[in-house]
Amino acid sequence: MQAAGERDPRERFRTAYLAALRGAGAVIALTGADNAPRARSRNAWVLMQSAAPEFVMWADYFSARSETRAALEAGLDRDIDDDEADEFYSRVGAFLHDVEDLLTASARLRPAPGWTNGMTG
Repeated sequence: MQAAGERDPRERFRTAYLAALRGAGAVIALTGADNAPRARSRNAWVLMQSAAPEFVMWADYFSARSETRAALEAGLDRDIDDDEADEFYSRVGAFLHDVEDLLTASARLRPAPGWTNGMTG
């Protein structure tokens, strides 16, 4: 994760948040929630929450930090110390591990392309 090399805690927080958004995007893409007719929201955390109920706690956690990320992106100053940035970075790592577990489990359940289970047409 790019955030690991950032010395500024605000930048470490911001880049870790972006990594979490990419993880949410993977969950959403896997479930197809972004293509659902009811998917009116473009908020990654809202989409992930409805697509994968097992990620509700993560969606709530990151959603609660969205304003901080938006403020940092807008160039506004937010007090984020090293401990807070490190804790957030650690949580993002745990979330991405959960995303990886979901993707791995899904890959194991899908048949390989072209596999027909011995059936012929």
